[in-house]
Amino acid sequence: MTTTQPITHALMVSLKRHIESIWGSDLYDYTGTQTRVAYCPDQLIPTLSYTDKNGVGRIFGPCRVSIGRVQEDVLNLANELAVPSSYIEIVSNDYEEIESWRHSMYRSQDPSRKIGPEYPVMVGGEHAQTRRFVVKMITYFLESDQDNEETNRLGHAACSFLESICTAKWEVPNPWGWELADEYGERIKDPFGEIPWASYAPLSHTRVRGGPPQDYIFDIKIYVEVTGYKEQQF
Repeated sequence: MTTTQPITHALMVSLKRHIESIWGSDLYDYTGTQTRVAYCPDQLIPTLSYTDKNGVGRIFGPCRVSIGRVQEDVLNLANELAVPSSYIEIVSNDYEEIESWRHSMYRSQDPSRKIGPEYPVMVGGEHAQTRRFVVKMITYFLESDQDNEETNRLGHAACSFLESICTAKWEVPNPWGWELADEYGERIKDPFGEIPWASYAPLSHTRVRGGPPQDYIFDIKIYVEVTGYKEQQF
């Protein structure tokens, strides 16, 4: 056991920590003093860079990453109107469609009802278990004044990046893949014997709201599936 937390919560904490370690926007305090400089992997700086309405070059990213809903004023999370106000919510299942994205023994893309080479239930009761999450990223470009083309470019770059972030590092090797690890860098194993071994983002969609010329809102919704195994504990 590497954590005292149930696997679903431990995975959400792990994913939040992982996103925050590699990606974030510029932030300011209420006096206008910058408190954080935007960051992302060096390979993605050209992809995520933009010029704000004041002619300043910046890196696009989330102002905040939250487990559960963000309840604060979301229109200016950076405390700087030239920075798009963007946040990420990580939630178990899908609070908008409760019955459609549930935990299960089976992968959503596995009609054979098998998990890799093994059947989901083994002699003795050990079995596969798939945990499902939704990662939502909502960005308000209302005051930062990106036009339609730039909003779409940054929004779809963020979607592709998040899909890669949510994929286990060994499934599609890249520098920003998720290691499904606890705060000590060890693979999570919860008190009930559940261990994750694969993570994918099998579904996603985007939506643009607002309108021209420069008042857009870009929504990203990514469905994440973490498959693991539950071992006997006693």
